[in-house]
Amino acid sequence: MKPWTIHTRHIPRRGFHAITLFPVVLYRDEELSEAEMRHETVHLWQQAMLLVVGFYVLYLTFWAIGLLRYRDAQKAYRMIPFEQSAYQLERREGLTAWEMGWNWTKWKIGR
Repeated sequence: MKPWTIHTRHIPRRGFHAITLFPVVLYRDEELSEAEMRHETVHLWQQAMLLVVGFYVLYLTFWAIGLLRYRDAQKAYRMIPFEQSAYQLERREGLTAWEMGWNWTKWKIGR
């Protein structure tokens, strides 16, 4: 499964290159690098495996916990297990859907 991609000037907010809103990747830059596309594809599979709504509930919960713990929105974002997994896997090729969808379970908030 590959995401649909849409180039936009306004979403995501400045400082971010792309955002995956199942099944679409919205991106600001002229084009996405292979690593950025792989990162967003990992999020696509995470969302699919958690039936979309489950992903967003967990994502916001992890972010809120991180925000309370670190008092820093950027650090809270980087400590979300979904993000840690996607940043790790964006450098790898030949990933399976299972790896992309469930690798995040190996991470803990703040690891």
